Amino acid sequence: MSAPPFISHVPYEAHHPHVLAVYCSDGRFTDAVEDLARHLGHDRIDTLTLPGGPGLLNRWSADYLESDMVTRAAHFLIRGHHISEVLLLAHAGCGYYQARHGSLGPDFVAEQQLTDLRTAASELRKAFPTITVHLYFVRPHGTAIHFEPIPEV
Repeated sequence: MSAPPFISHVPYEAHHPHVLAVYCSDGRFTDAVEDLARHLGHDRIDTLTLPGGPGLLNRWSADYLESDMVTRAAHFLIRGHHISEVLLLAHAGCGYYQARHGSLGPDFVAEQQLTDLRTAASELRKAFPTITVHLYFVRPHGTAIHFEPIPEV
């Protein structure tokens, strides 16, 4: 006989959120990203989380197949869920960036993350001109997690 199903105390809501957060799948930041969304006035968010997060939306620095898959997934969510706002977040100490660019040093890694955030925002705006995009660099400070807004230059 199988165990009874777990029943969540969180109620099901039929309507999709209108905010999409694209960020790395590093679980150290998951709750903090949801906290940021609540701070910005959003009770719920759609998420697209994979190692590298929004860096995968930059077809010039990510592998083609990675970028194509993540771009198609983001476009699907934006269209299908009527997303009006996107949060793009990169974080300090990202294993994806360390594996790809770590040998080039921490300054190069940080600059590449900022470039990827800005490129991802630009690509999303080209495809969806009315969408609002927010960029953040996430950095732990002791046990606190800081979300630094990134200007798009």
